[in-house]
Amino acid sequence: MIFKNYEYFITIAEEGSVSRAAQKLYISQPSLSKYLKKLEDNVGESLFYRDSYPLRLTKAGELYLSYVKDIMEKEKCLINEFSYLHNSESGHVHMGITVWRSSILLPRVLPTFKQRYPRITLHISEGSHQHLASLLEHEKVDFSITHFPNNYFNFSFEKLYSERILFCVNKKHPLLSDIKPLSQTEINTMNSEEFRLFYREPFILLKSGQNIRDMTQSYLDKQNISPNILLETSNIVTAVNMVKINMGVTFVPEAVLCDKESHEQLMFFSIDDSSFCWDVGISYKTEYSISKPVRLFIECLKELSII
Repeated sequence: MIFKNYEYFITIAEEGSVSRAAQKLYISQPSLSKYLKKLEDNVGESLFYRDSYPLRLTKAGELYLSYVKDIMEKEKCLINEFSYLHNSESGHVHMGITVWRSSILLPRVLPTFKQRYPRITLHISEGSHQHLASLLEHEKVDFSITHFPNNYFNFSFEKLYSERILFCVNKKHPLLSDIKPLSQTEINTMNSEEFRLFYREPFILLKSGQNIRDMTQSYLDKQNISPNILLETSNIVTAVNMVKINMGVTFVPEAVLCDKESHEQLMFFSIDDSSFCWDVGISYKTEYSISKPVRLFIECLKELSII
């Protein structure tokens, strides 16, 4: 069959190099080159332009890539259908999620899901939103947990819940005496005038390019505040821990409140600005056919992951 070992062809196309693809597939370069030559002989067409680096697909190569991806999708569905014949509650779920949100969400959802569906295996891929978008595009995961709006073009989105972006301050911060928050344990509201009291304070911000940084930077610009940035980090946990030792202030997603220990040392404020909110949900390729195991997991997420 001309689609035998189609993962070899897909990897060559993704890497743009036979040698890099061979390394990724843990096979020898001569073996992979021999495979590609035999494949092209079988289809009767050149699948790559050999005069470019990285390798580029010919028109025939583009058609073949579309063909094998379609075969892979059908094969995945067939395997799941076979599993339903044996046990309607078995199969595999491949999910992408950021490292931080994984630590918050999975402990709330996974115990119940595994209790209900012990024969469904969950595979987790963690990384940045850019990495998760790449995994979706190359069909390495069934779906990713992300937020909206986002830069995930050509993907469908199912909302799980709305999430506010909160201003996070140590309870011992002296400026809190000027604000007089109503509650030590619940989320207080902070208007722009109160927020500007903190304009000279050290800010711990997420790095440029991360969505929460873009959102907070837009708000800071709107308030004409050029923040005194003490630290830029890609890790929300690092930012929170810095505020816990009163090294500065930061912005965090509302899901941080799932960590009950944070309430002991920190205060959280919702900013009086409608843009400081996003929807958290499921992103998947628009043409993707959602399997029953995946749908069962998504329904469990909707049921159990509400803040």
